[in-house]
Amino acid sequence: MNRRLLITGAGGFLGSRICEYYSNRDGYEAVGVTHRELDIEDFVAVSAFIKAIRPDYVLHCAAISNTGTCERNPVLSEKVNVRGTINLAKACRNAGSRMIFTSSDQIYNTSHSLEPNREGSEGKPGNVYGRDKKRAEEAMLTYLPDAVALRLTWMYDAPSRGRAAGQGLLQKLADALKDRREVEFPVHDYRGITYVWEVVRHLEEAMGLPGGVYNFGSENRYNTFDTARLFLRELAGSDSGGILKRNDERFASCPRNLTMDTDKIKSYRIRFFNTSEGIRKCCMEHREMSRASC
Repeated sequence: MNRRLLITGAGGFLGSRICEYYSNRDGYEAVGVTHRELDIEDFVAVSAFIKAIRPDYVLHCAAISNTGTCERNPVLSEKVNVRGTINLAKACRNAGSRMIFTSSDQIYNTSHSLEPNREGSEGKPGNVYGRDKKRAEEAMLTYLPDAVALRLTWMYDAPSRGRAAGQGLLQKLADALKDRREVEFPVHDYRGITYVWEVVRHLEEAMGLPGGVYNFGSENRYNTFDTARLFLRELAGSDSGGILKRNDERFASCPRNLTMDTDKIKSYRIRFFNTSEGIRKCCMEHREMSRASC
């Protein structure tokens, strides 16, 4: 019998790829919804929809994920990122569906250590988006102790795939190369950056995890400037004429560390490429697809 998946945020960067992948995978039936089809702020609508669909799993990707938007409009962030998640959790509990929630490494944005962050080590997140994701995790697990929260990193995909590429690092660099425009990255910023298709594929294993919170993405030992340099070398074969500039001022007084320790998911045999390995794989696939389309 096929597993029925309900994917919220199906028009977004991650949700659209989840729908594509599992719609074409044996053993799954994928139902994707956007805000147009389902307003997750409306509990009555959410409850009725899930009762009608009866999914085995709800993969909750819908969010206001732009941190600037959340800072400017915290009421909207709370409605979508917190209340919407609670509505889904309540509806899943009533319907007997298992919930997988895509959370964020922004929860770690007040880390004062440069060591990779472990689950449970976080303090109070320093921005609205991170705080609301943390609140959503806690509320969901109150209603659904068996639910799974996956803390994701910044993600990217190859620009040539014919899909919306979002604002990932690879897309920014590809645009800068195309326009011969300088692009700047901080040296006092540390974060994992993950090939989105790794997240999509590993979700199958995540469905079998015990309830709880998991760091779910690539580890990375480089700062963001050096990571961008690695990406650019893979993408263009060099630093490409000096378009990449270092920012020594941003985060200088208090370096930002969003990097994640992934020992917990490794204990369940879920392993991601580190960030440098992931970009090599992505660029290799990008080049193969480009040759195939010539």
